[in-house]
Amino acid sequence: MKTSKAVGRVGKDKILKIIINVALKLPSLVYLNQELNIIWSGRYLLDGLFFSVAGKMKALLILSDAKSLDIIDYEIAKQENYDSWFKFLARVKVNISRNDIQIFFVSDGKRGLHQALSELFPNIPVQLCLVHKLRRIYQIIPHIRGDGYDRLFARIASLAITAPLKEIYQSYLNILLGFLLSSDSDYWDKSRQEKLKRIIGVLRFQKSKLHMRYQYSRLINQDTTTNILEGINSFFKERLNLMRGLKKETNVELIIKLLVYYYRFHQFTSSKFKERNGKRPIELNQDIDRHKLGEIIKGKEPYSWIRNLV
Repeated sequence: MKTSKAVGRVGKDKILKIIINVALKLPSLVYLNQELNIIWSGRYLLDGLFFSVAGKMKALLILSDAKSLDIIDYEIAKQENYDSWFKFLARVKVNISRNDIQIFFVSDGKRGLHQALSELFPNIPVQLCLVHKLRRIYQIIPHIRGDGYDRLFARIASLAITAPLKEIYQSYLNILLGFLLSSDSDYWDKSRQEKLKRIIGVLRFQKSKLHMRYQYSRLINQDTTTNILEGINSFFKERLNLMRGLKKETNVELIIKLLVYYYRFHQFTSSKFKERNGKRPIELNQDIDRHKLGEIIKGKEPYSWIRNLV
């Protein structure tokens, strides 16, 4: 980057040094949450994404609030499995349980995650994220490529996943089973038969958790189980991809910390929920110390909040 002649040339190492120094001065998320007296909605989202560090993959585990889309806490783990999820959830349990607000979780279908949830939160319902289910369908049958049967099977499966009633879900599943058991299927090539079997398997896998929203319809709605989880996930994926991975192990914690803070204080501009546009995830929390938050976000500069926090 070129700056004024008085400053001279600013290289990437200088920029990285500034970023690291800023991240070092930022408080922990738990400390900030307590200072702002945030009380979470009890509608919790859990997801993990992967990024590269010095050529090795690491997992970023994220716990967020479904109402505000604010990040409650996160963990950097060597891999996404039962041990990493249990360690993370055991740590955050104290924070999210302090007001006795525990309503439900939304997550993908990772077995290790569900095992950890069942052990640490045995009485809290867990709903599968619909987007993860839909994405799995389109991994089996590409959304654009494929013949008429492919598009038909994918469409029926997607209607089953997003069905407003359990009976409608079952009707769509029965249609797919009817195709599989029909005499016509004997004349299909093996690849088509295998695709259909795999799609039916996706619909049946962890069906009780996919259908948790029917059992708790007053708590869990369609919006909670679709794009919200992916919106947070895609935010981090986009920025981590732009960096093409992190080079030094020592910088990982600090750069991720700054990214998490950046997410919490960035303003929504194109949310499908129009009332969120122009607001930050952190200020969308319903129970929060508005005066203290106002002191943090005051200022006309885009990153005034960093200066105010530091």
